[in-house]
Amino acid sequence: METGRMRGWVHVGRLWTNGEPFLAMDAVLREGWRGGSDEDLYEVRIVGLGPEVTSIPVGAGAAVLVGGDGVVRDDSWMEVLEANDGALAIVQAAGAEYPHVIAQALDYPDRGDIDGGTLRVESGELAIFSAAVDGVDPLLPARSGPMPTAHGWPTGQADPGLLIPARHRTYRLAVRWYTELPDDGCFARWLLLPGG
Repeated sequence: METGRMRGWVHVGRLWTNGEPFLAMDAVLREGWRGGSDEDLYEVRIVGLGPEVTSIPVGAGAAVLVGGDGVVRDDSWMEVLEANDGALAIVQAAGAEYPHVIAQALDYPDRGDIDGGTLRVESGELAIFSAAVDGVDPLLPARSGPMPTAHGWPTGQADPGLLIPARHRTYRLAVRWYTELPDDGCFARWLLLPGG
């Protein structure tokens, strides 16, 4: 894997989790997800999944699980970044030097990451949203912007999730759960890498 600096990561959004995992899927499939209104769906298909489960069927396709490592933080922002080659990263981090921890997470080699399988995005739009809600609410468009300087607190408003133009039709998921860094920071990372 290229290092983070070579990939040229750009911050495109952030997602707040209260510990629930997030789903990444082809945007055309999301209306088939009812994690908020069908309690059994969420309780049976999501709650209790182990770290080895990286994808679930949704409608005629599949979603991959991205985000929600309660060891890094229970309630937390997850930063979403896009690289110049179209790769995507979802990073959950903790540490005094927050932007530095994010940068280290992006630079961290993917050797030893869990192979999360392949995600198809035929529509050209990738939806990332909480597994605990229905997939019908409007999502915020991904927007390039500066990296947050601190973790900070939630906005107090519901987090609708992100809609990201997909530059590839196939992504390979690589998952790295709780990882300690030498300077007392830690992170978890979900990479959506071009190809599959």
